[in-house]
Amino acid sequence: MQLPLAPSHEEIVTKFNLEILKTPGDLVLKNGDIALTKSGDLMLNNEHYSAMRRFVSAWRFNAPMLKSLLDLAMAVSSRSEDLKRSLDQVADHHLDSNPKPFLPGPTAFERRFALNEEIAANMLGSESCSGAILLNLTSLLQALRDDMNAARLDWEGTAPLIHGHSVGVILVATSNYFRHWDEWRKTSPPTTRQATSMDVLNAVLDSAGLKQRNHRLMGVEGICTKILDVLSDGDFEILSERVFAFANGLKPGP
Repeated sequence: MQLPLAPSHEEIVTKFNLEILKTPGDLVLKNGDIALTKSGDLMLNNEHYSAMRRFVSAWRFNAPMLKSLLDLAMAVSSRSEDLKRSLDQVADHHLDSNPKPFLPGPTAFERRFALNEEIAANMLGSESCSGAILLNLTSLLQALRDDMNAARLDWEGTAPLIHGHSVGVILVATSNYFRHWDEWRKTSPPTTRQATSMDVLNAVLDSAGLKQRNHRLMGVEGICTKILDVLSDGDFEILSERVFAFANGLKPGP
């Protein structure tokens, strides 16, 4: 498999209208020396400019794989839904009072078993791809936030708000779930930090009509895939636009 070429810096700046990066960068002197950023890079213009430039650089080299993962996650998730419908048809036939000759006896059992196996593999595969995307985006945006010294209230309130929460807040909450799902499942009642992330996920899933409120998120299949679908509408371009709208809207702190 060959990944598509990474977009250029200029393409991203133009595509997402990143005004701050349309000005050429210049070295900064601090106390008579060339200034460096927190991450040890040469500072260009100021911290905000350098932070956005670093974010764009990280994004453009990750974008080809992120798009491939999203396309795969959505395709596999769609396959899972098709398989579930096939499983329902087998079950409906079994319950029919006047069934037609179709997958009788052991054959029906084998068919149901095979469908369940494939559904599980597709669901977990979709979750793995979705979780990888969400973790990657969380890392990129949290690095940007730290580089800019963005305040918590700005992180939480910067548009676009999706079902009441910012892109950054949703990504962090979902990444927390993906990393610690087993710990969450075994902790009752949830810790304060767990409950904070759960509340975000519940709000997004509820508003999107994907679940009924359940504080512990039990009984919800494919949470990462569902959240990714809400953020992207199944389209990498839409996901990119929302991530960059959020990143571009963050304000540098003092």
